[in-house]
Amino acid sequence: GDVIHRMLTATQYIAPLMANFNPSYSRNSTVRYLDNGTAFVVQWDQVYLQGKEDLGSFTFQAALHSSGRIVFGYKEIPVPVLQISASQHPVKAGLSDAFMVLNPSPDVPGESRR
Repeated sequence: GDVIHRMLTATQYIAPLMANFNPSYSRNSTVRYLDNGTAFVVQWDQVYLQGKEDLGSFTFQAALHSSGRIVFGYKEIPVPVLQISASQHPVKAGLSDAFMVLNPSPDVPGESRR
């Protein structure tokens, strides 16, 4: 859509695993992408959780196919996802296509509400 707002990444995402990852922690950590014309693939390779580096590295990917199919792949998930703390960053996996609509406010003429 045309609306850009501060909650965009909280409301619109494709996330094989969203957490407080720190790709700069290790020289071996990378976030790579590839578009071969029929699929766009993003891979998080050997990334660590900020402040929890001792748990080990995570490797996973998301593939968006031109047919509309979305595939999440997981190679290394060293701890159960439910054990990842959400205190510093939301922990989510999946899709969200929420959007914001501005409607005229019935209470205040000339104002909008979200």
